[in-house]
Amino acid sequence: MSEKIPGRIERKMSEIRSRMEPDVTDLRKHIESRLVTKQVKHTIRQRLHQAADRSKANLKAKQQEFADSAKSSLSLARRKISNGREE
Repeated sequence: MSEKIPGRIERKMSEIRSRMEPDVTDLRKHIESRLVTKQVKHTIRQRLHQAADRSKANLKAKQQEFADSAKSSLSLARRKISNGREE
């Protein structure tokens, strides 16, 4: 009798596994698609951050150019005013 019980258990386990196989396959597909979605979201966030960083750097460079231009114009204007008074 002890020989029959392990055999029956194995047979039942095999039946259960075969019934669960489609569910496991569906679960695997679902999990894989979630992982792909997660990767895509991460990549998009990363690229957006990079684009934002580049935009910030460009904006700072433009601001610096503007400030330098304004300083130069102001300096030139002061020189002209100063030269005009000396004459």
